[in-house]
Amino acid sequence: MKTIISTAANLAALLTLSLTGAAHAAGTSSKPFSPLTPMKSSQQAENYLGGSVGKTTADGFCNTLQNCDADGKSWKLFGGVRMNDNIVLEGGYVDLGKQQGQDANGAVSQKTTAITAAGLATFPMNEQIEVFGKAGVARWSDTYTDSSGKTDSKGTDVLVGAGANYDLGDNMGVRAEWERFKDVGSAAHKGDVDLLSVGVTFSSL
Repeated sequence: MKTIISTAANLAALLTLSLTGAAHAAGTSSKPFSPLTPMKSSQQAENYLGGSVGKTTADGFCNTLQNCDADGKSWKLFGGVRMNDNIVLEGGYVDLGKQQGQDANGAVSQKTTAITAAGLATFPMNEQIEVFGKAGVARWSDTYTDSSGKTDSKGTDVLVGAGANYDLGDNMGVRAEWERFKDVGSAAHKGDVDLLSVGVTFSSL
């Protein structure tokens, strides 16, 4: 729990520093465009869509392999419905990327995707920034390939995460997030997959 809280705080701080700096720079310019107006908490959009890109790390994948890379490139699409100021229901599709290595017989790889359903508990820091914790389930599909061929496996396991949203106004936002997908893979190659991602959200009132 301390790790999740610390991760959310760090993500919120990063977003605050970068975007506050950008806002300050814009404020000192000639302002050729109208500034974005953030929504107040009472005006939070009831629903949103978003997309993110990021990096995954598969725990334990490289334990018995050589020339191994446990990291993969990831992307995801998601949508949510805000039940009230602090509770959001969210679903999505995630490509958890591909990990690769070598064993004594040749190349080995793992590729995973997942469909997710989760609840988010949100905590506003001010009118623009909110941090959140996430818990839910992921229905994953995994393909493990080695010299003997492909092994496909599926399962449903726990998903947890934490992150921060920054409201840019005009129904647009930025999200930074950490997620952990528990016990992904076949029985012989099961392990957790962590995802760090940054993305954008588009909402409607």
